[in-house]
Amino acid sequence: MQTLNITSTNYIKTCLILLLAVFTADVIMPQVVLAESNTDAASGLSTEVEFKDNLGRDTPQSSFEGFLEASEKFDYSTAAKFLDLRNLPHATRKFSGEELARQLDFVIQRGMEINTEHLSRKSSGQVVDNLPEYRDELGTVVSDKEELTLLLQRVPGENNSLIWKVSNVSVAKIPELYEHFSYPDWVENIREKAPKDISFLGVEVFKWMILLAVALILIPVFWLLGFAISWLISKPGTPLHIPIRKLLTRPLNFLAISIILAILLKELGLGATAQAIFEAKTLITIIIVWLAFSVIDLVRARRRESFLAQGRSDAHILGRPMANALKLFTLLIAVLVWLSNSGLDITTLLAGLGVGGIALALALQKPIEDLLGAVSIYSQQPIKTGDLCKYENTFGKVEEIGLRTTRIRTLDNTLVSIPNCIIAHGMIENFSSREEMLYHPEIALRYDTSSEQMQTVIDHISSMAKAHEKVTAGTVRVIFTEFTSSAMVIKARIYINESDFSNYLAVVGDLNMGIMQAVQSAGTNFAQGATTVILEPTDVAGQKAT
Repeated sequence: MQTLNITSTNYIKTCLILLLAVFTADVIMPQVVLAESNTDAASGLSTEVEFKDNLGRDTPQSSFEGFLEASEKFDYSTAAKFLDLRNLPHATRKFSGEELARQLDFVIQRGMEINTEHLSRKSSGQVVDNLPEYRDELGTVVSDKEELTLLLQRVPGENNSLIWKVSNVSVAKIPELYEHFSYPDWVENIREKAPKDISFLGVEVFKWMILLAVALILIPVFWLLGFAISWLISKPGTPLHIPIRKLLTRPLNFLAISIILAILLKELGLGATAQAIFEAKTLITIIIVWLAFSVIDLVRARRRESFLAQGRSDAHILGRPMANALKLFTLLIAVLVWLSNSGLDITTLLAGLGVGGIALALALQKPIEDLLGAVSIYSQQPIKTGDLCKYENTFGKVEEIGLRTTRIRTLDNTLVSIPNCIIAHGMIENFSSREEMLYHPEIALRYDTSSEQMQTVIDHISSMAKAHEKVTAGTVRVIFTEFTSSAMVIKARIYINESDFSNYLAVVGDLNMGIMQAVQSAGTNFAQGATTVILEPTDVAGQKAT
């Protein structure tokens, strides 16, 4: 008996390939968005801006993107050039511009959702935002006391130009916000000991160290928990125990750990690139697909065991194609959701998939009809493998029910293949589904059989049939029905308690021998199928002799 075999190596390979492709797409995504934001024809929302500032501070959006780009490179000296450091309070002046830029980057990572799309692409900024024309809203930061709004401000630049920087009003609040969002002491200790100014995928090294330590603790804990639950809900040694255990200790385990690590990572703070990857939910999507695949395989294995318990050993043939179809559909949905989470407009893609799906459905119309016919045959079970059946002029034993055709081995030992869609919509007679099989011989006796002999034959056949162990006694009917041109006919209706045709023929042989003995013991004979002339002696006058 086969059981489900979930090969983790194949899953891991698939996940790594998808993860590499996804991370590659995520890393370049902020650059693509930045490039598109500078193309007015693509956005259609503003007139073209000719950048004059060497750092791109001509619009609110480009200025904030420049600050984020410099901060992710840990180039805080350049990032400080995006801050308006004029007229700061005395308490703020003790911090250098680089330190204020570093602290602002920390506050943004810990307390603000990074979204540059709402910022203006015009050099004049937003017009209808209830702010002075020289100010624009950058974003909001929620602290314990209140929700603070960070602002961008247009200030004089070089060559009598106007550029956008983080407002000095907002810069003055940076030290207070930095103090509010500071890490606990144990995180600060790890941060101090970890290598500085190094990141991977927008996440600093000390955060990766914390995530790795937490993961090493959670993996064995959740594995033991899943192992214990699998023992509670399924008995060891049963066919489904191993698939259930693998489901609880692998994808479900990693999903729970990933959710916890995602919450922790968001709490530690994410930069622009890391937030783009986080919002795409790349790793979570891969694990959910893995989990869905495992659930599909488990359901398939359970259905297979159910079919085997019902004696339907051939019904599981549909399990693999149906499971693969569900997996393909799940993967397609996951890719579309991931693309949507990544910020891409999937409307055009969905329209293309719709047109392509219609074309594919038309091209595969006949195979799909046969596949649905197979589903109908397996679900309604008009026939199954091994049944003796008749379809139109084809009579024989069902040898195989495939995904496209059903094969019938005829009594002449030929093999007939019939499309499933035809069988599903046609009329098929299943002889193997009979609980009892009817035996109805016609017994022709000669005309010289007397009435006493006729009654003796009828009684003998009736008692012989009722005494047979395979005959349903209450169904035995033996009747003298008619006179033909050559014989007197007795008809019998006897139901034999057999569904197997070979066993039925064996009982028929016994009953035929019993009928022959009944006729012979009554002193009469079977009609020969021709007219019998009986000559009797007469006298000269034509009268019967006495």
